[in-house]
Amino acid sequence: MRRERTSLMRDWAGICLVSLLCAVPCYGADDLAIIAGPYLQYPTETTMTVGWETNRPASTEAAQGPGAGVLTWVTGEDNQEFHTVTFEGLEPGGNYFYKVRSRSKKAGEVESELYTFQTAVAADAPFSFIMIGDTQSNPRNVAAQARKAWEQRPHFTVVVGDLVSDGRKKEQWNDHFFANMQPLISRVPLIPCLGNHDEDSRYYYDYFALPDPEYRYTFSYGNTAFFIIDTQRPVDPDSEQYTWLDGALAESTATWKIVCLHKAAYSSDENDFGDTTKERSGFGDHRLRALSALYEKHGVDIVWCGHIHSYERTYPMVQGKPVADGGVLYMITGGGGGGLEKAGPWRSPFTAKVYSGHHYCLVNVHGPALRIEAYTPAGYLFDFVEIRKGD
Repeated sequence: MRRERTSLMRDWAGICLVSLLCAVPCYGADDLAIIAGPYLQYPTETTMTVGWETNRPASTEAAQGPGAGVLTWVTGEDNQEFHTVTFEGLEPGGNYFYKVRSRSKKAGEVESELYTFQTAVAADAPFSFIMIGDTQSNPRNVAAQARKAWEQRPHFTVVVGDLVSDGRKKEQWNDHFFANMQPLISRVPLIPCLGNHDEDSRYYYDYFALPDPEYRYTFSYGNTAFFIIDTQRPVDPDSEQYTWLDGALAESTATWKIVCLHKAAYSSDENDFGDTTKERSGFGDHRLRALSALYEKHGVDIVWCGHIHSYERTYPMVQGKPVADGGVLYMITGGGGGGLEKAGPWRSPFTAKVYSGHHYCLVNVHGPALRIEAYTPAGYLFDFVEIRKGD
């Protein structure tokens, strides 16, 4: 047994070394290189935005087209390290090829591989998306989940905060997040949400091109509207975010309304809301429960968060209690990569499913039907639920 264990440890070390070497870009000190991306973000029916980062200031050029040999180049701002181009005038639900390149007089030229993307579908068309949170560490699991998620061929990906362990450290964005999420976000757009570990870092704002003020915004896709807010900022009834969310939800006529934020109003975690080895649990962040009045007032269907490094799905909730019909579903999808947590010793009154393990969710939306499937990095389904509207 000792010999087998040593062999496994040696194999594991080899895997980690290969993963690390693959995550670190290889280029000469004087060469121009792409060190993040390309990655897609914020799709609409007629536009797609692509971003990438180079290791030194350079030009911004990107091309798209219906075939590998039919690409139209677009030029962005010159002398940049963080590059953004928005392709416009595209077909709804259209399939496209794209690539990016940058040039520097002193360091030469770098061009990406050829990738693909699809614009947002029309309002009545079915679609799917990935929901994942807390990709902050454990690159091996993040990379595995990104590959598995891409195998599902989703239309976009939402990350509910804590993209990295410390948003102030540049190398974590390059060598961990973008390097390991690349198989997924080079093909499908990324919709990010700020978490506490992201530290409201300037890198978040450098990398992503989102509606102002970027820490909170709306995103629409098909018949669904997403409302992204920052739980590190105030969310009480007197706050700017509360007022904004109240108005944004009121204006929405979407079939499905989903709020995305990092921290959890309801949670069975063993130690985030009271040390359950010594005391009873608080069962979630009570500060965030003030938002529940808005959810119920405006017909929010799902509130999705991370922060807790586990999975939890509540029963539909109204005024803090489970209900048989209607209500708001609260989801924790915090198993993207961080060190795992588990539930406390009691089953909470609102828990429908709890699971400790790395995971992501695949969500399929088709008109009045929405189905959530939860998967491990190995691709095993461990939970699913379907919600329907109308008769």
